[in-house]
Amino acid sequence: MSEIQENLVVTQFEPQTNAPSLGLLLKKAREVRGLTISDVVHALKFSSRQIEALEANDMAALPGNVFVRGIVRSYARLLKLDPEPLLALLANEAPVAIPDVRPPDNMGNAMPRGGLRQIPPLVALAVLLLIASASMVGWHYFGPKSTVTAKATDPGVASEPETAVQPIPAPVQPPMPQARTAPVDSQSAPVPETAPGPAADVRQLSFQFHGKSWIEIRDSSQQIILTGQYVDGNREQVSGRPPFQMVIGNAAHVDLEYGDRVVDLKPYTRAEVARLSLD
Repeated sequence: MSEIQENLVVTQFEPQTNAPSLGLLLKKAREVRGLTISDVVHALKFSSRQIEALEANDMAALPGNVFVRGIVRSYARLLKLDPEPLLALLANEAPVAIPDVRPPDNMGNAMPRGGLRQIPPLVALAVLLLIASASMVGWHYFGPKSTVTAKATDPGVASEPETAVQPIPAPVQPPMPQARTAPVDSQSAPVPETAPGPAADVRQLSFQFHGKSWIEIRDSSQQIILTGQYVDGNREQVSGRPPFQMVIGNAAHVDLEYGDRVVDLKPYTRAEVARLSLD
């Protein structure tokens, strides 16, 4: 900035009869230095709305007098100006309002005394009734239980002896007559036909483990027939009805036999887990 421009900015703050407003002075100083509002916002971290309100001399749109003095001081340092004349101009344009501090109307009046006098009579009566009710309930449930034994008061009358109650025996049921069965002639009795066993379609699976692995096997009814974790040397066999749905972890360490044939797990293995179905 040239010396002519510096003198131009400084002379703008000298007392004059028709001196421009604070916002106009800041705006002219910014324009003389070739700064935009965006440059000021980036440097001072204030919003563009606040900078525009300050340059428009709209102090009512800003949060308060303390905030305005702070932003004027920061703006003056950015423009390399003395902030004191600007603050003095701000005090003339927007004087600080003196707060009206008045003593309360009830200053000197005696404060009410604490204690039971502040409790309304109805509230006190309700509290006493509640305490009495709680005491009666507690005595009823937790008080000592008294037992009264009736004794003969007339010495001339003998008291009746106590009789023990004997249990009534259950009636004895007569034995049921046993049905007699006629001897069966083994030559004439028909021989029942043997139904074919349900194991006709049951298949067997055999697993041999050469490392730490885990498996889960489901049969045709989707019931889990084998599951668990196994280590090197384990061997497991299981039978069920096909088709079998199986998941085998770390399948490279597992040998599978289905009936009398060996099943290769490599074509069904993805990311060391084999998923396959055997009919």
